[in-house]
Amino acid sequence: MGTPQKGESGAEFSELASELGIRLICPTRPWYDDNQCVPSFDHCSAQVISYLDSNGLEALDVMGGSGGGPFALHLASNHPGKVRACYLLASMGTPETFVSTVSSPQTLQLLSLFGDNDYDTAMQQLESWGLPADLSHGAWADFQVLLGRWDGADYGSTPEVFIHHGEDDENAPVESIQALAALLPKVEIRLSPDASHVALATDEEFTEMRKIFREVAAR
Repeated sequence: MGTPQKGESGAEFSELASELGIRLICPTRPWYDDNQCVPSFDHCSAQVISYLDSNGLEALDVMGGSGGGPFALHLASNHPGKVRACYLLASMGTPETFVSTVSSPQTLQLLSLFGDNDYDTAMQQLESWGLPADLSHGAWADFQVLLGRWDGADYGSTPEVFIHHGEDDENAPVESIQALAALLPKVEIRLSPDASHVALATDEEFTEMRKIFREVAAR
């Protein structure tokens, strides 16, 4: 899921997944429910792998949207034996390029908030904007990881990556995802007017999600 979102946000896609015969698993990053959890890509991946092993699931396709994209990619990169393919939807790309090219006022406001203030001040501000405490902490923790070091990803071992992206997405600049794509050995960029943040938020038919789900179902 994106930032800040918990796994239950994926419930809106459950009917579509059921229609296409897909088992949909939408994990919540652990620090959303546990403020003592140290946020990291590895911690997030370990939670997913533990769930798969506990439920006898040998392989899956993974997808991450917006701020959830890098978490999906790190899972795929470090566990190629478990992940058949990785889909990135309107995803953030490399942090350096993202920070220098993002133009969404809301995202710039968050970057300024987290960059210029301590934790308590940031939490107070987010909650004053009406964001619940768990999502406020989750957003802060997500950005600590997303804007930190990504050197834990084994890009050379990454399975095939399919990038669905809007060309003019203020929240996820195409330059950022292109920079990330350049690091991946097997990648396909699919530019689509239905894959921007604005399109995804307003499309009641889930056009781009439907394309991805159909492809996964056909594997």
